[in-house]
Amino acid sequence: MDELTLFFLSFFGVLLLLYPFEKLQKRKKIGQFIREEGPDLHNHKTGTPTSAGLVFIPIALLVVFLFSKDSDLLIPIAAGILFGIVGAMDDLAKLVKKNAAGISALTRLTLEFLFAFFIVYIVQRINPHTYLLIPFTEKSLDIGWFYFPFSMVTIVGTANAVNLTDGVDGLAGSVYIASVFPLIVLGYHSNLYSALVGALFGFLWHNWYPAKVFMGDTGSLSLGGIFAVSMALTGREIYLLFFGFIFLIETLSDIIQVGSFKLRKKRVFKMAPVHHHFELSGWHESMIAFRFSTVALVFSLIGLLAWRGNW
Repeated sequence: MDELTLFFLSFFGVLLLLYPFEKLQKRKKIGQFIREEGPDLHNHKTGTPTSAGLVFIPIALLVVFLFSKDSDLLIPIAAGILFGIVGAMDDLAKLVKKNAAGISALTRLTLEFLFAFFIVYIVQRINPHTYLLIPFTEKSLDIGWFYFPFSMVTIVGTANAVNLTDGVDGLAGSVYIASVFPLIVLGYHSNLYSALVGALFGFLWHNWYPAKVFMGDTGSLSLGGIFAVSMALTGREIYLLFFGFIFLIETLSDIIQVGSFKLRKKRVFKMAPVHHHFELSGWHESMIAFRFSTVALVFSLIGLLAWRGNW
């Protein structure tokens, strides 16, 4: 089945099913809890329906599973399910505790690394390799046994980077679309990404400012896990520097902010991750989503140029 069909199946499935999903949460008075350390201008969002990933991730992955004949996609699908489970546990814990804390960081990271270990093990059984393909060249770097922890950290890091980016209306979804769209053009796991992009467009119909529903950790962790594992299948983790540029910047901004405050008792940004810095600088949420996704697309296109050496 071609990519357009997968796109439209996911798009219309998510677009339509999110309406009853939102109504159910409103009827049951279930909704998002806003972090106390977040910007004050987000407080009005408390109670907004959340965890849309429980809808768009299963729809996208089911479409790929049923209509794609590419057996390589089973591993990213498995990664999406496993990291989605962690996200769902976190989302559920927030609802039960009635705050934004979720499960503990230790529990979350332990599960993520266990799942990453399992995924890397399966990848090595199917496509044994300990090399990383070098962008802009036809060369590779064999890092031996170090590849295993490197790949695991990349998978966990990317999953959490997408999660960090999910901080203003429309941001994570639009950045993800911009990041992976060139891969569809390239033909790299295009069935998978066509279904995900379709699902995200359906989600953004509801999530663009002002958001009627939030992605939740279920969606963001699953999307990040799929993205990283897709690259890990062929030793292309370094390419995430281009295709996952905004996700990387969001993570680095958080690390820099925490490190600077601990070492110098000074903050580099008004608030981290960096999208909150721009928000507190006066950028509207829609402007942040548009500009960040534009930058993501530009760097993803640079990634296509880097890819040429490793066709």
